[in-house]
Amino acid sequence: MQLFASTYSSFVLAVLATASPALASPAQHVFDIHHAHNSTTTTTTMTTTTTPLFSPDTCPIDTISCTRTDIDPCCSPQNGLLVLALQWDTRWGPSNAFTVHGLWPDTCEGKQLPNQGCDPQRSYTNISGIIQTSDPLLHADMTTYWPSNKGDNDWFWTHEWVKHGTCVSTLHPRCYGSEGYVPRQEVADYFRKILELREKYDLFKALAKNGVVPTEPEAGRRPKNTYSLKQFKQAIKNEWGVEPNVRCIGRRLQEVFLWFKVRGPDNYYLVEPYGRDSCGAISYQRKSTAAV
Repeated sequence: MQLFASTYSSFVLAVLATASPALASPAQHVFDIHHAHNSTTTTTTMTTTTTPLFSPDTCPIDTISCTRTDIDPCCSPQNGLLVLALQWDTRWGPSNAFTVHGLWPDTCEGKQLPNQGCDPQRSYTNISGIIQTSDPLLHADMTTYWPSNKGDNDWFWTHEWVKHGTCVSTLHPRCYGSEGYVPRQEVADYFRKILELREKYDLFKALAKNGVVPTEPEAGRRPKNTYSLKQFKQAIKNEWGVEPNVRCIGRRLQEVFLWFKVRGPDNYYLVEPYGRDSCGAISYQRKSTAAV
């Protein structure tokens, strides 16, 4: 990213190649495993200095992320390729909905950002409390659609904010400009946008509309009642015009990744996947939980 003049010196991009973390075990969401396609990790740090307030009027209209390097990172995400990870766990969340793992910014080359996030000054703790205070309805929705499979929502949400939310450059406090900034309001804005995307791109409905519905549970690691990877990907492409990446543990469906770029600061649109699939035959089993 080209450095701006002193009036826009809010962000500093440092790039260090390090080894990518190992893939997570099936039950652990502490690791984000969407980067099986790329073993390179890019270190990005956004630091805060005293600068004039940002004005959205200075942004070019309808800028698309990853197409320019001379634009203020408040106008377009600096890490402009993002993956929405939606998971299917038969023990958690509504029976008629995928739940959220996270929204993960990548570099425009599809490289992973650092595990420690991009802005130590905003590595907030108690994310559950911050959201409950600022937006109780959002907190309730997150409890439904973003549950921790460890039973600790605050830890899960805090991890996602620190590692990924701090890397969304358009949510930096400076980007709120003359409208004024309420401390930590970017936290709720980050999670609210993700739930909006989950609702807009409702995987359960899209799959069902195209004949892919959960099957009865089967014991064992190699269930026989399965869909092909082609069926699964085509059902989603029929709905939105692009394929996802699909990940499995053995044959059991684990997660679906939808990839995005961004028009302007926050208008997300789907793009072709940058990752790899890890499924052959897919066991998409009915949940044991209730519907909403």
